[in-house]
Amino acid sequence: MRRASVLLLAALLSCGEKKMPSGIDFAAYGDARHEPPVHRRIVNAIAGSGAKFVLVTGDLVDYAEDEAEWLEVRDILKDLRSRAKYYCAVGDHDPGEKKYFEREMGEPRMSYDVREGDYHLFILDSRAKFTDGPQLEWLKKTAGASTAKHKFAVFHHPPFMIYEKRMQEADVIRPNIHPLLVELKFCAAFCGHQHAFYSTKRDGLRYVVTAGGGAPLRNIDVAHGLPGDLARKFYHWVGLKVAGPKIEARVYDVDGQEAPDLAFTLCEHAPP
Repeated sequence: MRRASVLLLAALLSCGEKKMPSGIDFAAYGDARHEPPVHRRIVNAIAGSGAKFVLVTGDLVDYAEDEAEWLEVRDILKDLRSRAKYYCAVGDHDPGEKKYFEREMGEPRMSYDVREGDYHLFILDSRAKFTDGPQLEWLKKTAGASTAKHKFAVFHHPPFMIYEKRMQEADVIRPNIHPLLVELKFCAAFCGHQHAFYSTKRDGLRYVVTAGGGAPLRNIDVAHGLPGDLARKFYHWVGLKVAGPKIEARVYDVDGQEAPDLAFTLCEHAPP
């Protein structure tokens, strides 16, 4: 009788245990400024997930010239960066005359590309709303010649938003970059700036707006999007796994607990 009671108690306790994400191939998050404790919890969850690299959509700090903020970011990221490669696009708040962003990222360029196995990553600078000719010409040439199975763009300002106060920004940037990414057959673009989670598929291209890393959350309205879009106002990160011909995406809160209703397929490729 006593043994049965112990087994029942163990079963009840196991039901209440939190299931942490594992086996993640790569992760994404962004807009971590303003609330370092939130940023730290997200980073700790990603570090324990097994992600091999992390895509970051910018805005790591509030004030680019404040060395103390960058030292705190360095401390928050030290364990994660010892386990995974870390690729961060520049946001509005990151660049400054003292160039702390460039120093912390170990990369003097604001736009560059890198191969990670089957993934060709393009880290882009969207501050000029993609009106800068040299960056676009480089993107056309480099992405156009790529033989990678997957091409991902990472930049701060999304071409599609559902936060009413910033939708005019999206209207400006959209014609400058969206048709080009579609033409170059990108699988997905990871963006920030709209402080919440939002995912939409436009012309076959998946946009993942992951901007809930600690910045003040914004009110979003799915009525401004399309049927089937996914959105939520909360602090979060995105974990991605390869599943056969698909890359499956799951959205997690600051402690690594999944929001199952926000799961989606990032991309799917037919066998060659």
